[in-house]
Amino acid sequence: MDVKGAYLNGTLKERVYMHQPEGYQDGTNRICLLIKTLYGLKQAGREWNIEFDNKVTKHGFTQLLSNPCVYIHRNHKGVAIITVWVDNLLLFASSDGAMVAMTDDVKSKWQMTELGEPSKIVGIKITISDHKVTISQKKYIENILAKEGLEGANQVSTPLDPNMALVPNPDGNEENRSNSYARLLGELQFLANATRPDIAFMVNRLASYTANPSIHHITALKRVLRYLAGTKSYGITYTTESE
Repeated sequence: MDVKGAYLNGTLKERVYMHQPEGYQDGTNRICLLIKTLYGLKQAGREWNIEFDNKVTKHGFTQLLSNPCVYIHRNHKGVAIITVWVDNLLLFASSDGAMVAMTDDVKSKWQMTELGEPSKIVGIKITISDHKVTISQKKYIENILAKEGLEGANQVSTPLDPNMALVPNPDGNEENRSNSYARLLGELQFLANATRPDIAFMVNRLASYTANPSIHHITALKRVLRYLAGTKSYGITYTTESE
């Protein structure tokens, strides 16, 4: 589901004025005192998040400590889960009754657009079939490879070269390329956390050398990309217990 004009729901705590918007002038030089947040205000996202949290918790939902973007509610109808990404919501329920109740709660607070079954969110592709849900990030991987100029790289079967010993790089030994190294590590960390736990060990191992990576660490990082080049379609599949 999508919240229509999500940022317009937040209430400003600060005193903010603005000129009359183009097309809505009343012929005077008066200015407007804002009551609600507008898109473009630096506090708009924060105030919308506070508004969303207040409303859903009043309906019995509890925010997860492990992920503040996830809310869960349990009652006799079953388990209901809301995940939020800015103004987009993913709704999950263990029964039709729980789904209907949750949808009605959300619609009673904001204007919503129902988008049907999800196919993609935050760069993660969602494939739903009988009793199975698969999440993958092929397009995200292709974008990383293109940015690094490795679309046609030779593929390898593992993200880690067992014959390469990773040791700290002596300070000042080689040119420090930690900026691009850290950026690429961050991109791969998101991938490892979301859909590719098979690269998590190597990414976390290489992250310990972020302050001063050597050419060996950069080579090892490129090997992870070569591994991903041959496994772009890999993902995680969730099935029912009967499967």
